Amino acid sequence: MAHANTLTARWAAATDGEPTVLSGAGVWPLLAYLSSAADGVERAELEQAVGMPAASAVDAATELLGLLRSAVGTHAALGLWVHRLLTLHDAWLRTVPADTVEVLAGGDAVDAWVRKHTDGLLDGTSVPIDPDTLLVLATVLTVRTQWREPFLDGSLGIEDGPWAERQFAWLHRWTEDRDRLAVYETVHGQVTVLSVDGVSDITVDLVLGEPDVPAGTVLATAIAAPGAGGPCRLGSQLTVADAPGLRMVSQDAAAKPRLYASVPRFTVSRAHDLLAVGEVFGLCSVARADRQRLPRMSDTPLAVGRACQELTASFTAEGFVAAVSTRFEIALAGGRPTQWRDDVAIGFDRPFGFVVRHRPSGLVLLAGWVTEPDPPLPVREFSRGEDHDF
Repeated sequence: MAHANTLTARWAAATDGEPTVLSGAGVWPLLAYLSSAADGVERAELEQAVGMPAASAVDAATELLGLLRSAVGTHAALGLWVHRLLTLHDAWLRTVPADTVEVLAGGDAVDAWVRKHTDGLLDGTSVPIDPDTLLVLATVLTVRTQWREPFLDGSLGIEDGPWAERQFAWLHRWTEDRDRLAVYETVHGQVTVLSVDGVSDITVDLVLGEPDVPAGTVLATAIAAPGAGGPCRLGSQLTVADAPGLRMVSQDAAAKPRLYASVPRFTVSRAHDLLAVGEVFGLCSVARADRQRLPRMSDTPLAVGRACQELTASFTAEGFVAAVSTRFEIALAGGRPTQWRDDVAIGFDRPFGFVVRHRPSGLVLLAGWVTEPDPPLPVREFSRGEDHDF
């Protein structure tokens, strides 16, 4: 899990301070599966991005998805759609759970899969799948939790700073557990973190850094700080407002000390073109479509044609909810291959018969005629975490 966190921190460091939300946990398994399909420079770049050899990364990706399946408050799914013209190597196909594989026939099935696995939080994909795509590999992730201690709606007057005199929907809470607040001393200055626990396995850290430190640096530092072992002061150790975001409020000295917290409600949504920062994900070489980039996936020359992520996240008085959809589109590399040809295909798209034979003797065991095939199967789920408290 540390490698996925490192990827998230590296990506966060590249952000520019505009409103954003991102999930390295949604990208990392896809990079792991993709690394096992590559060779040479492409494989090396992907291995560097995932932080381990490709052979180990596949097992780690399965483990990560298993964690998201079993954790209370999360749901994750993996999907693979393959065009009927594309033949995959069995060795690579076996790295992907068998019940995730579907036939790629346009983007409608992928959109329906995203809607189902995000409970409608994401309405499919905002960027249509390219019609030349031969394979789609995707993950979805949702997070849902209620707060152990809910917030109260209210207001707050802001006298200075970038939000001075602006009006927002504010949330307020107080607790005797002052150690939900921590101030980390880092090479980029102090970082203040308020940890808000959900009734499930989810904690949301709210983060403030020094005013002059770039947002990406603050976010990346906050991701790493709790596990870095550096100097840290907990809320019960704080007696003056000497860190980002802190202020002192006067209270009855006879009452037990409390921590008072105010945070605005927020919803952040974002769509990312992962190839725009391809160096973060090791996608630079594997996305060059001049020649075969994924030889362990198929004999057909392939390259990554598109890599994107769409997210939404909401923080309210009652809890937190988020949804993430990440997909890689794999397309033909090097132009239309000369070895391609028109092959015969058959579709049983009207009533048809079947005959069952005993192959050694030729004995017909039974025969039949089909006029009413089975109804469509529901979208297959890779995993589902239960959150009985939400």
